[in-house]
Amino acid sequence: MTGEEARTTAGDGAAPPFRMTGGVVRRDGREVLSGVDLRVAAGDVLAVMGPNGAGKSTLVKALLGLIPLAAGRTEIYGEPPARFRGWQRIGYVPQRLPMGGGVPSTVREIVASGRVARRSRWRPALFTDRAADRAAVDRALEAVGLAGRARDSAHLLSGGQQQRVLIARALAGEPDVFVMDEPTAGVDAGSQAALAATLRGLAGAGRTVVLVAHELGPLEPLITRTVELGYGRIARETTSGASDDTVSGGTRGSAT
Repeated sequence: MTGEEARTTAGDGAAPPFRMTGGVVRRDGREVLSGVDLRVAAGDVLAVMGPNGAGKSTLVKALLGLIPLAAGRTEIYGEPPARFRGWQRIGYVPQRLPMGGGVPSTVREIVASGRVARRSRWRPALFTDRAADRAAVDRALEAVGLAGRARDSAHLLSGGQQQRVLIARALAGEPDVFVMDEPTAGVDAGSQAALAATLRGLAGAGRTVVLVAHELGPLEPLITRTVELGYGRIARETTSGASDDTVSGGTRGSAT
C-alpha cells in the first residue's frame, strides 16, 4: 500500500492512528500544552518542530498516553491509550537509551525486545516465529548500520549509535506507526542519511511516521506535514506541496 492509498483509506471512515482534541498538559502549575487539536492520518510523515520548551516531546508522549492529559482527549486508532490493546502497531523511539541496572544488554538483545509486543502471552513461540524474529532483527540492524556491533554492550556505544539501536528496535517490531522523539539528535551526517533512506522505505510502504526535530536536514523531502509549536500551542502547520499554511492557533489536520 502506498502512502497516498493509506491516507485515502483513513479518509474513508477508519480511525486515524492519532487524534488529540483540546489537549492540555500541566506541569508545576504551568500549561505545557494548551488546547492542542491534532489529527495524524495513516500514511502521514509528520514533523513536530519548535524551539526548546515549546512542548514537542510532551506532545508526542501525550499522544501515546505516556503523559496524562489534564483536559481534552487523545485517541490511538479510535481508542483512549488506557484501552488501546494493539501496541504491536506502534513503534516508539525515545530520545535516549534507558540506563538500567544488572547485566548490560547487547545491541541485539535490545533490538530483539522490539518483537515482544508481537508475541502471544498464551502461546509458546513456534520455530517459524523465532525464525521470523531473528530475520526481523537482522534486517533492522542492517538498516541502521549496526550489524557488526550486534554482540557489543549497547551502553558502551556512542550517543549517536545508541540512538540507532533504538531506531532498530522500533524497526524490528514492524509496526504500522513510528513515533520518533528527535531521532537525529547526536547522530552524524552519514547516519542521518541512512535514517532518511530507511524512512523513505517506510513511507513508500504506507507507514505512518511522527517525528520530533529541531532541524530536518536530509529528512525534509520525506515530510508530508509540519506542525510548529510555540508556547504549548500549534502556531503553524504546513502541508507539503500546499499553496498556503495554517497560521496561529489551528491545524489543517485537526478536523475530525
